Amino acid sequence: MSLLSEQIEKLDSADETERTYAAEDLGYLNATDSVPPLLDRLQREPSPVVRDAIGQALIRLDVDEAIEGAVRLFESDDAQLRNLGVDVLRHKGGRSIPFLRKAMHDGDRDMRKFVLDVLSAIQAKGTADIYAAALSDEDPNVVITAVENIGKLRAAEFRSQIEDLLESDGHPMLIAACLEALAEIGNESSLAAVQRRFPDLTELPAFYLTPCLKALAALGREREFVDVAGLLPQRVAHICPVMLSALIAIHARCIHKLCPPPDLSGSTRAVLETMVEGTDPPTCRYQAARVLGFWAERDEVAAFLVSCLESAERLVRLGAAEALRASERPGLEALLLKHELAESDGEVRPALSR
Repeated sequence: MSLLSEQIEKLDSADETERTYAAEDLGYLNATDSVPPLLDRLQREPSPVVRDAIGQALIRLDVDEAIEGAVRLFESDDAQLRNLGVDVLRHKGGRSIPFLRKAMHDGDRDMRKFVLDVLSAIQAKGTADIYAAALSDEDPNVVITAVENIGKLRAAEFRSQIEDLLESDGHPMLIAACLEALAEIGNESSLAAVQRRFPDLTELPAFYLTPCLKALAALGREREFVDVAGLLPQRVAHICPVMLSALIAIHARCIHKLCPPPDLSGSTRAVLETMVEGTDPPTCRYQAARVLGFWAERDEVAAFLVSCLESAERLVRLGAAEALRASERPGLEALLLKHELAESDGEVRPALSR
């Protein structure tokens, strides 16, 4: 009996360890004839350990039949087998693309969705036609997954199609995915599509507002800074971190000495100061201090930030220190040096001296 035949026979052993070793050996033997018995055993195998060993063998087998077999696992009713198929194909990388293309064309909606799940972890050329087909798929879940993948890949060639989907009467989850993808792609030309779809931020429910703010963080400019800042007095606490992140991102990208931030309204200032001093999570309080620092040239704002250097919360002190340093406000050096000498935190102290 050949070694190949011997290991195939051991796949049906009553002993789990022997089946595991047999699967591993078949992977190393790298023979096409290993694939059918491995797949057959996989369908009947109760042990997760042996199933994993078979999956590793399919990954190791350098034959097209292993790829074809992994695609067929998408048809299984067993979630573990479907996930194993995804894992095998991801490890095969670009070599699996022709087989995925065929599955995308011929498979049902579940198989088409699994094709995209595989592609989400493959950085390979030759997938544009697969994504183009997915973006016009009849099943919304397939389209949503395609949009999510394109965002992660920052595939700018699909930007206009995603903008069209954003402005369509699509499923809310699709609209949110489009916003996230356009933010990832990061082309400021997409801002017009976002504004056409959502012309008034004050009317947006939280489900749309969060991804919309992420898009504005990546694409917005001075006008959007004003719009987002205007939301702060009106919105509940769990949305505020996203708003603050958007303001910080837009400010870093677009606002500078030649284009200073807009006037700070009394209501916005009050909200930010309340957040810094309140019971919000420390990261949110840090962000609020950073945003206040955009107006640190104003005496009352600078005085408040200086008072924050005495806060018991280290992230508030850090936010205030960074805000004051970034402001380049004259006359702060001696004050910041005093706090630096008294500061014991290893992250806050360097921020006072920068």
